[in-house]
Amino acid sequence: MLIDSLSAGGAERMAVETAGALDPERYVPHLVATRSGGALASVAADRGIKVTILGRKHAIAPRELAQALAIVRGSDLVHAHLWGSGMWGALLARLARRPLLAHVQRFDADVSRGWLPGYRYWIAPSAHKLVCVSEEISTAFAQAGVPRRKLAVVPNGVLLGAALTRGDARAELGLSGDALVIGMVARLRPEKRHDLALRALAILRDRGHELTLCVVGDGREEATLRHLAEELALGSSVQWAGPVASAGRIVHAFDALLLSSEIEGMPLAVLEALVEGVPVVATPVDALPALLANGGGVLAANVSAEAIADAIASLRLPTVESDHSTADRARQRFGMESVTRQLERLYDEALGIGTVEIPVHPQPGI
Repeated sequence: MLIDSLSAGGAERMAVETAGALDPERYVPHLVATRSGGALASVAADRGIKVTILGRKHAIAPRELAQALAIVRGSDLVHAHLWGSGMWGALLARLARRPLLAHVQRFDADVSRGWLPGYRYWIAPSAHKLVCVSEEISTAFAQAGVPRRKLAVVPNGVLLGAALTRGDARAELGLSGDALVIGMVARLRPEKRHDLALRALAILRDRGHELTLCVVGDGREEATLRHLAEELALGSSVQWAGPVASAGRIVHAFDALLLSSEIEGMPLAVLEALVEGVPVVATPVDALPALLANGGGVLAANVSAEAIADAIASLRLPTVESDHSTADRARQRFGMESVTRQLERLYDEALGIGTVEIPVHPQPGI
């Protein structure tokens, strides 16, 4: 199982959780982080998953590539996550003559000029399947020229029963027991648009709402975002919690979960909130409208600070009651065991030991 790093991001968490949920009677996972370790390396090790960190610094790294090739030759199948490891996985699968699954968390042809050509002309031809986390991503790839026979849709999954109680979760994050808290769980990257969340918080403050925004995650935008919070005079209204390896544990710390992204796939933070009945406020991008189509939260009218503020205010917190029917549907569809069984069937098909029929969900959401 190839991944660039084991930092506490969504794709990285999905790789670790998948490895930990595989049937141990049939599969032995080996997580290979081609670039670096991170908070999830110890999580994987604690679960008995073999971890190798190659430490490559460049896209072309002959010594690390040779190490990875030796591991792949001793394996039966390669499961690569994200573009960088997908590119490496395609090369390794060709050299070792092993089947490849390439897991795709989002579609964004503008990430770089090589992103879409890399998938279309290098990764997809080498792969048994591109595993897309939503129908929207699969459709986008098909429209971009990837043959539909190369595409499979398997949603992201989350562990069930892992969440702490509200009190314990707030204690872990250092939050006041009676504060009204909006949580954000996302890497501090430009596309997550934390800046809009901070501006929305300032708008709500000016309207007379007393809220705390708890930011869980780290990333290269942290200094810029902290400076913006100072400019907006948000003070203690923003709590910077840093990265959390098992973010699903702390979801009950929040009165609502916020995602202000301009680009998304199927974010684990939203799934973790849905299965626990925590309301979600999200921007209307990619898979998020489908996820919230049948309850579980509200969509902002657009990707702007004003729209996000309006959406948060519309929840009339803290009077929101948990939507148990939505949570039950979310558990059935996004529970990690169910999702992993779907991936195992794709493994078996790639290895020639069975055929796969991924269940079709008649509703676009939950």
